[in-house]
This record gives sequence, C-alpha cells and structure tokens, in this order.
Amino acid sequence: MATYDPVSTATALAENYVYARQVQLDMASSKVQSQTSALNSLKSSLTTFTSALHTLSGKGDVIAQTATVSNATEITATASSKAAAGSYSFYVSKLATAQQSLFSASDLGLMPAMATDAATGQTTQVKNHHQIPEPSTVALSVGDEGFVSVDLKNADSDGDGQLSVTEIARAVNTAMEGKVTAAVITDNNGEQKLLLNAVSTGSAGAFKVKNISGTEVAGKQLVAAEDAEFRIGGVNGEPVTSSTNSYNGIEGLSIEFKAVSTQPVTVTVAKDEAQTKSNMQSFVDAYNTMVKAIDKLTASGNAESGVAAGALSGDSSIRSLRNKLNSLLRSSVDGVSLTDFGISAQRDGTIALDGDRFAKKVAANPEALSSLLGQTNTLEYKRSGVLGNLQTYVDSWTKTTGGHLQSRQDSLQKQQSQFSKQQSTIDRLYDQAYQRYLLQFSTLASLEDQMSSTSSMLASMFASSNQSS
Repeated sequence: MATYDPVSTATALAENYVYARQVQLDMASSKVQSQTSALNSLKSSLTTFTSALHTLSGKGDVIAQTATVSNATEITATASSKAAAGSYSFYVSKLATAQQSLFSASDLGLMPAMATDAATGQTTQVKNHHQIPEPSTVALSVGDEGFVSVDLKNADSDGDGQLSVTEIARAVNTAMEGKVTAAVITDNNGEQKLLLNAVSTGSAGAFKVKNISGTEVAGKQLVAAEDAEFRIGGVNGEPVTSSTNSYNGIEGLSIEFKAVSTQPVTVTVAKDEAQTKSNMQSFVDAYNTMVKAIDKLTASGNAESGVAAGALSGDSSIRSLRNKLNSLLRSSVDGVSLTDFGISAQRDGTIALDGDRFAKKVAANPEALSSLLGQTNTLEYKRSGVLGNLQTYVDSWTKTTGGHLQSRQDSLQKQQSQFSKQQSTIDRLYDQAYQRYLLQFSTLASLEDQMSSTSSMLASMFASSNQSS
C-alpha cells in the first residue's frame, strides 16, 4: 500500500505552484478594496459637509434675528436677517376666509330618480339618488379663471343609471384638481347635499357654480370669501388688504394673522446673538468633522506603536484637496476674512471660534460677515463668498459625472475587473497542476502497491524453499 495520499499531495503541490501569484494578487486586490472603501468614506464626509453648507445658507444668512409679538394668540411672526430691527404695530379688523357653500340636487337642476314597484306598479322616489340629466354637465370657476365642466353622465361610477350625491362630489373633486373640494353632508331630514369648499381664502379663491341649464346658482352660502383687512401702525395706521392671512410686505418679516385684534399687536425685530453664534459654530463643527475624516484616511501610521496607516496615506491628490480647502477657508471678501471674526486655525488642522471676538465683530459690521460667507446654490453662477467657493470645489470632487472621486473609483473598478480575470487564470493553472500531479502520484502509488505485492510474493516463495531444503 502507498505511503502517501495522491489527492492531498497533488493539492499541496498545486497550491505551492500558484502560491506566489496568489499572494501577489491578494495583496493588490486588498489594497484596491481598501482604497475603494476609503474613497467612499471620503465622498460621504464631503457630501455631509456640503449638506451642512446648504443648511446654513438656507437660513438666508448666518446672522439670525428674532421677531417677538406682544400677543401671540392674534399674530405670529418670523424674521430673517434682511428684516430691519425695530417695532411694527398691526391691527387686524378682519381675517381672510374661504368660501363654503351648500347645494341641493335641485340647485344643480337634478331630478329625483324614480323606481317602480313590480308588484303594485306604484312609482316612488329613490332617496338621495337622481336621474342622469341631459344636458349632463355642471360647471365651476375659481376667481378670474374660466369655468370647468363636470360631466355628470360619467359620474355614474356604479353604472346603476342613477346619480348619488357621493358620485357627484367625486366628479367635482376630480375635475377641479384641488382648487375646490366637495363633500357630502346629510341634514335632519336625511337629505344629502353637496358641500363645496374653496381651497384658497379671500376673494381670489371664491368660486361660482352653474347648473345643468348653464344658469349661475349660489346655493346656501355658509362662509363668505373675504380678504383680510388690517392696518400697519395701529388702529389709525395704513390700511392693507390680503387674500390670505399671511403678510410679507415688510422685507425680511413674515406675519401670520390668527385672530381679529382686540388692540394693536406689536412685533419687535432684534438680532439674536445666541442663534447667530450657534449658526457660525455649526459651520465650524461641520468643517472640523470633515477635516478629521480626511486626516484619518491619510494618516501615516506608526509601525513601532502598531498604528496602521490610513488607506489613502501618502496620496498626493488628497493632500491637495486638504490644502485647497484650507486655502478657501482663509480667503477674503473686500479685505475681510474669517480670522477677523474670531475663527482661527488649530495645530491639528481644525478651526475654532472665539465667541467674544465673533460677537464684537458681528455687532460692528454684520454686513461684512454676510458678504464674506455668501451663499450656496444649485446653480454655480449664483454662488458667492466662502460658502459658495467651498461648495464649488467640493462638488468638483463629489459629482457623479466627471468628479475626481468618481474618476478614481472608476479606475479602481477597472483594476478589480482585471484582478477577476487574473484570478480566473490562477484558478485554471491550479486546476491544471492539480490534475497533472494527481495523475503522476496516482500512477506512482499504483506502482508502489505493485512492487509491494511482488516483494511479498517473493518473500513467501523464498520462505517455502528454505523450509523444504
């Protein structure tokens, strides 16, 4: 019997045959995978940073203002950085209301549906059901818009040849596309009626109805469409009307009327220093988070202390990214930079905000900070200041078409495809070597078994010969 196993021997020799190639490929593939993961992490960090920029820019300005009202049950207000500080007095004499009217089937020109008893031949009305009319359309208009036809013939959704008020309401809702809504109410007598509601308040949202004869009908008006009426400057101030209960006629100030005034309501606009500082701190924090993420990916490591290097260690393009971000952060507008507002660089590459210095500088020149930070925007030509410049540069890295990161990721993906082909070649070489070794050592094992059998036979023959002599 052979002293070795051909299968395990062939396996070991075949693995040794491709060992160098496999180790080299595994190392290269692992490096590419690490870089791919690192680039994905970098993209996530950069994208998170630009989201923070958009959030800050979306506030309208880093400089926050508050609007305080003397009676919040009657008026609410918000102020942007464009609102001029000061006090504004409002007196509301009427709120804007949305029209609401009730229509019976007869208002629309509909006749009750009739049913005949098969046994008695007696004809009676079918409650809350109506005949499909001819002509079959009613019409509604909103404000100065033209009339929209509602075909009642097509409203018979269950195909029973009759119209229910529910079917009429459904047809109105479909035709009016949210400009007027229809609902069904039932009165004390069990009669169903069509309740129409204007979606928009004021005279601009008022609607008109024509019945099947083309005659304009009013129905029963429950709520009239009225504009809001108020005065700016108190009871005897400047009169203003609005189709809604919102007023944005003072730059940077948004007013919402909640109730008719019992006395003038004062809205006081003032700078919110705490929120302004918080806004600026959010920018500092977002920048620092991004920088730390980049530094972790590019860390050189320390072999003596067992600290592994980052996957992008020594990457010159990432180092260029890091330097450019720092340069953009230090840029100035009209001779003013973030350093002037108390934002300073730290030894580890992060930045810090000096709250006291920031508050003093903002108080002295708030417009300078607004101009310096600028705005982000989806359209590049509308971007400005530090925020806009940072967004444009980061976008050049993160955009999915032509972005630096996408180009590198595409290149790594091609390498991975090549590695897959190389792995297929190694697998083929391994299989060929395995089959070759398996055949060789299986043949050798067979010869060894034959020689062992022959040796045993000869030994037996010689032993018998010695005994007979």
